[in-house]
Amino acid sequence: MLGCDIGTYNIVCCSKDKNNNYVYDREVNAFLEISLEDRLVLQMMKSVDVPVIERAKKAYALGEKAVRMAYTLSQLELKRPMKDGCVNPKEKDAFEILSIMIHSLLEGNVKTDKETLYYSVPANALNEETDAEYHSKVLESILNSYVSEEGFKIKPFPINEGLALVYAELKSSNYTGLGVSCGAGMVNVCYAMFGVPVFQFALVNSGDWIDKMAAKATGENTTFINQEKTKVNLSKDPKDLVERAIQTQYKIMIEKTINGIKKGLGESGKKARSDKPIDIVIAGGTSMPIGFDVLFRDVVTQSDLPISVGSIVRPSDPLFSVSRGCLIAAENSLKQ
Repeated sequence: MLGCDIGTYNIVCCSKDKNNNYVYDREVNAFLEISLEDRLVLQMMKSVDVPVIERAKKAYALGEKAVRMAYTLSQLELKRPMKDGCVNPKEKDAFEILSIMIHSLLEGNVKTDKETLYYSVPANALNEETDAEYHSKVLESILNSYVSEEGFKIKPFPINEGLALVYAELKSSNYTGLGVSCGAGMVNVCYAMFGVPVFQFALVNSGDWIDKMAAKATGENTTFINQEKTKVNLSKDPKDLVERAIQTQYKIMIEKTINGIKKGLGESGKKARSDKPIDIVIAGGTSMPIGFDVLFRDVVTQSDLPISVGSIVRPSDPLFSVSRGCLIAAENSLKQ
């Protein structure tokens, strides 16, 4: 059994070793487009083992190693096969590139034929027009086309990204609570009771949006903001304009998320009622800065949610929680 978190910036595959410990394989979901005429750059990429695929008129360098090269070669633009949590419609080769990266992560992890795999999918966004169902079918097609070196195939099943967080972190609460997954493209939210979704939604106001808006406010580029974002302590007063812009955009993102939760609770009525305080899990790459959980708690406290909030749970491995929840869903599916 496998769990796979297919995000806008990170792809993570989760499995278990022979001692029943969780094992993670990760790749950055990004690429560089290179002209075949630029043989020097191509040779440089290959010499440091950057995965490269060549086509008739251009080549693509894939993954985390390509990202590192993009920081040193300013003439190359880092691109993504996914945007705003879904397959990027402006990248015509996105399907092929995404297929290669997903298949490479699966290699070595598929141990038996027709192995069950649960993969994360977003909800449709409240603030942008997105097609989560189409995106899910694209990923299903990619996963169905996988064949290991031994000839093994997989049986893929989608699971909402926020629900996967609930499965990963709220077993002690009978899988009841809110999962808030803050990725690069989207914030995905799911409120579940006993493992069953009550409501779920997404917002296209997450990591990439923070980078864009903070860059606009400071005159810096998004790459610089993305790097500085990891150094900021969101629970302390900002030291300069860049930190202030980053903190402000984080607070706006969280406020929009809490407003979406209030709306979902209001529309769900009695279905969302609980006699006990509801825990909230926050995870994903955008949740990684120090103090994110403190800022999140502050916004929740000021928001007057119509439910009693218990713990704000921030996993020690926020990049891996969704993939682990996908694997737990796969394991539970075989018990039914």
